[in-house]
Amino acid sequence: MTSGLWYRAELRDDLNAARQVSMIREQFADALGAVGWPDGACLFLTRHAPTGRGRDDQNAEEAEAVFFSPAAIAAVPHLIAICGAEPSPPPDRACATLLVGTPSDWDLLPRQIH
Repeated sequence: MTSGLWYRAELRDDLNAARQVSMIREQFADALGAVGWPDGACLFLTRHAPTGRGRDDQNAEEAEAVFFSPAAIAAVPHLIAICGAEPSPPPDRACATLLVGTPSDWDLLPRQIH
């Protein structure tokens, strides 16, 4: 049984973000492969479009971030620590990209109710 707790790691260095994402993605997939790909174990990336304001604490949510699903936590504690990930709500599906996982992992993200 897993908790519903996600972990979020912000990627602040815009110049190296693509390389960081690639390395995290590869290490994440390797770790999950070693434990048999638990159901619901996935990795999402969020990118928020700039709003035109300067980067400060008020728009830190605009930074790129990777999200580790609750089912993945036990398989990747080393990545969570290395990335400085912290407990978080799940990513906003409108800004999310599935990096590692299956299409059904989208069902783990809350849906907006209009």
